[in-house]
Amino acid sequence: MGLPGGAVTRWIDVAHDVFVLAGVLAFAMSGALQAVGRRMDVVGICSLGVVTAVGGGILRDLLIGAVPPAALTDWTLVPVALVGSLIVFWSHGRWTVPRRPMLVLDAVGLGLFCVEGTVQALGFGLNPYASAVVGMLTGVGGGVIRDVLAGQIPSVFRHGSRLYVIPALAGGGITAALWSAGHFSLLALLAVAATVSAIRIASLRFRWRAASPRDLDLDVG
Repeated sequence: MGLPGGAVTRWIDVAHDVFVLAGVLAFAMSGALQAVGRRMDVVGICSLGVVTAVGGGILRDLLIGAVPPAALTDWTLVPVALVGSLIVFWSHGRWTVPRRPMLVLDAVGLGLFCVEGTVQALGFGLNPYASAVVGMLTGVGGGVIRDVLAGQIPSVFRHGSRLYVIPALAGGGITAALWSAGHFSLLALLAVAATVSAIRIASLRFRWRAASPRDLDLDVG
């Protein structure tokens, strides 16, 4: 016997929230690990972790005019990011944070956030092209801010980095196209998010990366 429609919707909402929080946790831990590598103290570790986790969402909300940003109104986001950052702080030198599960969670978060960012931008009246860009920025913005604060070239722009911006932008573009074509449904959005996550994971497994002038043997001075 199936669940009533209302119960199904509630379970979907719960699953969505769990995956979003898992992505926030993974992003926060990746930011905190970056801070540890830069020899920051606990304040720097927590700050970089939180910025990585919620920076993309804040950027999205500011771009589409959704103020105050969700990070300031949803009481769960920043505390979860702080927990992830403190896990890294306390575990440093004691035990190793598992890298593979964190990368998978990061990929899941990328897929969910780029789709969610695009949907929110469309809901605020942005055109499909702008919405796809906003979706991409939602997924990658936190990592870019993290690297800038850590005094590094953002990892998504470095030579040899695995695919990140490309699947996020593709996910935003497909989501916007589905919206424009009238084929917009929860199942379609989940499929797009899963595809983005799968491409990200595959790029790590098979070492896919974007081309650079070095690959073309160009003299860039």
